[in-house]
Amino acid sequence: MPKIPSLASTLSEQERMAQRLQQREWAQAASEQLSRLHGASELRAAVLALLIPTGSRRALTVWQDETHATSNAQTILTHVGHLPAQARLPWLETLVVRLRQQPLAARQSTLEATRRVMGARGAVRPLDRLHWLAMRQWLGGAPVPPARGSAASDLSRLPQHDVSAIAQYTAFLSRMVPQDQALHALPADAQAQPPGLAWYDAAMALWKPNAKIPACEPPGIDALVHALHELQALAWMHRPMVARGWVVAALPLSRRHGLDDGAADALRLSCSLLDSPMPPELARHFADPPPGTQA
Repeated sequence: MPKIPSLASTLSEQERMAQRLQQREWAQAASEQLSRLHGASELRAAVLALLIPTGSRRALTVWQDETHATSNAQTILTHVGHLPAQARLPWLETLVVRLRQQPLAARQSTLEATRRVMGARGAVRPLDRLHWLAMRQWLGGAPVPPARGSAASDLSRLPQHDVSAIAQYTAFLSRMVPQDQALHALPADAQAQPPGLAWYDAAMALWKPNAKIPACEPPGIDALVHALHELQALAWMHRPMVARGWVVAALPLSRRHGLDDGAADALRLSCSLLDSPMPPELARHFADPPPGTQA
């Protein structure tokens, strides 16, 4: 005999549906309002709001100090707060494209304020390292090294120095992929090998037969930047293949075979830094602004 749902469970489901509908309406209204922002101070307030870590009171206080002269800053913050997690990074990219059209002083001011918001808690998250590198690149403050002209089509036979650079950058990503380990504590009975290490091994497996794979040791900021420059100089055909390898290795290790928001953000930022299209499995994670919003 089929189980008849109780009145309490029916009401609870109705409440959840109503809450989801309200969240979608708020997100739609937020997108409409953000699409109208074009002034330098408004764009700056929105970009900085999108970089505030969830629940960080210190970062919020710094944001308030940085935006006190913007009359509608609090309204902008409210709109940003209504965006779903999958829409925040796409909107950050969109608004930075607009900000790039502002005078140099406005762009430099935003970069300086970005550093202060990110450092408000005293420790910069790995994801914010990528945010910072991407912001510099998007705003024209960090030239991208030229790609090497020719390369063998066989990605598995890259020279050792390229493989070492990929390994260093992949080790850095292992702090966030397949799940952001700063946000998710491992259960007491978790496997001895953390998810990031298992992902690193899977992501680097392609090169094991032909190159030396270093241990998974996340690099410091200087070594990270050096590794990134080496990856940016890879042939244009290789960079999308490296990005796809990261995503393919992450999905089987992710919860419910879907990427965490932090992991997906780290991979999307990495694709942007490498000037590489996103693999379809990664692109589907995000809710991009409507076409034409960047103008």
